[in-house]
Amino acid sequence: MKDQLHSRLDGENPGDEFNEDFRMEEEAWGRLLESFRTELPASDPPPWLETRVMAEIEALPEPGVLRRTLSWLMAPQPIRVSPILVGLTAATVALAFLLPRTSPTEAPGDGSPLVYVQFLLEAPGAQSVAVSGDFDAWAGSHELEDADGDGVWTGRVPLEPGVHAYMFLVDGADWMTDPEAQRYAEDGFGNRNAILAVAAPSA
Repeated sequence: MKDQLHSRLDGENPGDEFNEDFRMEEEAWGRLLESFRTELPASDPPPWLETRVMAEIEALPEPGVLRRTLSWLMAPQPIRVSPILVGLTAATVALAFLLPRTSPTEAPGDGSPLVYVQFLLEAPGAQSVAVSGDFDAWAGSHELEDADGDGVWTGRVPLEPGVHAYMFLVDGADWMTDPEAQRYAEDGFGNRNAILAVAAPSA
């Protein structure tokens, strides 16, 4: 088909004048197009259309890994939950709230009540003082404080009722026996441990 005729059939250049042969060819193409419009209903596509469309789709390039991953993440995914699993989860949460919690004043082992004992050591010039004993495996984990800087170090330590051996650890290196202790016991290494008896609180 000539370019001029193609433009004419598309509705372009409606006022242009062409020769007789051109007009005859235009009328022939018009009749042919009109026959296609009348012979094929608008709601009934030609039988070859589906095959051609599917071929065009299959010829499209495969999407990349990132695109496929994003499509999968954005698409809604059905989730199946077992009623038994839901019931067990709810029971576990309820049990966690209903079980009694250990009070800060109870020992985690046998539930015995703890007793807070006040320790004191005069150590002017010390940079740090800790009390340590069989209640913390001699780890020096209970730090004392000298709040006003007068060299008197004090602190409260929770202990289980019973008899305990202890010493003070000064500046993280020097072990010192409590000079105010009521009783002492040899530690087997040439030093004396202070002995403290902690009574259970009255009911």
